[in-house]
Amino acid sequence: MLYSLSLQTRIFDFHSSAFVAVLHEKDALDLGVRALDRVEVLNPKLKRSAVAVIDITEREVRKGEIGLFEELRKELLIKKPVKVEVRAVPALESVSFIRKKIRGEKLSSVEIQKIVQDINAGKISELELSAFMTSVFIRGFDIEETVSMTNALLSNGKRIEFAKKPIVDKHCIGGINGRSTLVLVPVIAAAGYCIPKTSSKAITSAAGTADSMECLANASLPLKKLKQVVEKTNACIAWGGALDLAPVDDKIIKVEHPLKLDPQGQIIASVMAKKAAVGSKFVVIDLPVGPEVKLASEEKALEISEKFKKVGEALGIKVKSLITNGRLPCGPAFGPALEAKHALQILEGRVFDSMAEKSCRLAAVLFSMVEECSEEQGFKRAKEIIESGKALEKMQEIIQAQGGKRISSEGISVGRFMQAVLAKRNGKIVSASVKKLATIAREAGAPADKGAGVWISAMPGSFVRKNDVLFEIFAENERKLA
Repeated sequence: MLYSLSLQTRIFDFHSSAFVAVLHEKDALDLGVRALDRVEVLNPKLKRSAVAVIDITEREVRKGEIGLFEELRKELLIKKPVKVEVRAVPALESVSFIRKKIRGEKLSSVEIQKIVQDINAGKISELELSAFMTSVFIRGFDIEETVSMTNALLSNGKRIEFAKKPIVDKHCIGGINGRSTLVLVPVIAAAGYCIPKTSSKAITSAAGTADSMECLANASLPLKKLKQVVEKTNACIAWGGALDLAPVDDKIIKVEHPLKLDPQGQIIASVMAKKAAVGSKFVVIDLPVGPEVKLASEEKALEISEKFKKVGEALGIKVKSLITNGRLPCGPAFGPALEAKHALQILEGRVFDSMAEKSCRLAAVLFSMVEECSEEQGFKRAKEIIESGKALEKMQEIIQAQGGKRISSEGISVGRFMQAVLAKRNGKIVSASVKKLATIAREAGAPADKGAGVWISAMPGSFVRKNDVLFEIFAENERKLA
C-alpha cells in the first residue's frame, strides 16, 4: 500500500478547470511530489476520492493541511474542514498520449477517449490541456480522429431526448455579426419542425446568440424547463453552457481563448457533439467567408464543409453547409440588444436586408433536406412565413415560454449614452470592417453591457453627404464612449 498522509482540509475560493490541491512544501517533500504532480485525496467519511494536480506553498497552508480549490471541494462533498487521506499517484497514461500528439502521431479512438475522460474527471492540468490543444492546432486531426473526439465529447456529456421528430439544427462557424438564429429558429418552428437551438455566449465578438436572447427572455434553462419549452413551441433558443452537453468542451474553450486557438478538428468535434447530444438529424452549417472572419477563402470553407459532412455521416446526421458573405457586416447591428432589436425588425416585416436574406437561405437548406424540395422553393417558403407574421408570432411564443414578455423591436432597451460618427465628406460607402466595428462595440461595453454596441446608419453601397451619420456607438457607461 502506498504511503499516505492524513491532512486537515482548508477551503480556497478559487476555481480551475482541473481539480487542484495545495500542499505545504514539507508535506510535498514527505510524499515525494513536486508542483504539477498528482495526488489522490480521499474523504474517508464518505468514501469519495479524486485525483488532483498540486501546487506547493510555504505560507498559504500550514504543514499538516491541504488546500482545496472549489471544484475539488465539491467533488469530495466537503462543506467544512475535515481530515482527508492524501497519497501520491503515478503519472497519467493520458499525458503520454498528449505527448504522442505533440510528436505528430495519430491518436486512436481509445487514446482520445482516455484523454477526454481524464479532462472530464479534472485530472488533466490546464498546462497539459493547453499543450494538447496546441498540438491539435499545429498537427491537426484527421477525419477518424475528429469522429473519435466527437464521440468522446458526446459520451462524457449529457444527452437530451425530445419526443418530436425530426430534430433540425443550425450552427454558424462565427466571426460575423447578426443573429440569424433569432430569425431562422421561429421560421423553422412555425413550419412545424422541431429546432431546439443551444447557443454560445460571445468570446471575442460583440454578441453571441445567447447574449442577444437574454435581452428577450431567460436563456439559461434547466433541462426540464428546456424540454417543456420545446414541447410547447417546437423550439428554444438557450445557452448551451447551462446544460452540460459537452462539459469537456467548455474546459477546452477556456484554455483556447487566451492563446486565440481554433483547431479546425476540435471545432468540428465540438459542434457535432452538441448537435448529436440533442438528437439532431439535419444540420445546416453557416460558413461566413472574408478576410476578417475565421474562414479567409472559399477554398477553406469548402474544405471544412466536406469535413463536417463526413463527421455527420459517421454520426448519422445529414449536414449541408452554406457559404455566406463575411466580407461585409451581416445587418447593421453589433451588440446583444441591438442585434436582438434588428432580428425582431426583420420578423416584424420592417426590413428585409442581408441578414434576412441569409436567414431565409439557411432555412431553405434545412427545408431542402427535410422535405426534399429545391432550395429556391425553400427560400420562398421561409420568406412567406416571415411576411405572413407567423415567424413573429412563433418568436413571441418562444420568448414567453422562456420567461419573457411579448416585446416589439421598439421596446428593446439599448445604451442610453450615444455617440454618432459623421461623414467627413460626400461619397459612397464601399466597405465596412466587421472586425473594427466589433472592436468598437466591445470597447463600448458589449457583450457584458447588453445595451452597448454599434448601429450602422450607412451600410456599404449607400451614398452619404458630409455630416451624415455613418454609425452610432451606444454605451451604458458614458466613460466607455471616451
